[in-house]
Amino acid sequence: MSELELEQRTNIKFLVELGKSGNEIRGMLVQVYGYNAMKKTAVYKWVKRFVREGKVSLTERDQGSQQQAELKKTAVYRWVKRFAEGRESVTD
Repeated sequence: MSELELEQRTNIKFLVELGKSGNEIRGMLVQVYGYNAMKKTAVYKWVKRFVREGKVSLTERDQGSQQQAELKKTAVYRWVKRFAEGRESVTD
């Protein structure tokens, strides 16, 4: 992700918090970034994520990666616990 994309996502998140609509946000981005502004569909995608889905992260993969890491930790924890209790063995 480029620095420009991250900057625009940050601005979208801020403007969503101020209650701006997707159209208003897109217009502001075009006013500031001109031809480098995020495409309309991308703006709506991020507005939807920040508003409807309550997405907090500015990157697409953060939320999924965190959830996967938590699941792995949980699975490893359960295996270690079973191993310590003698209910699991190490197999090749």
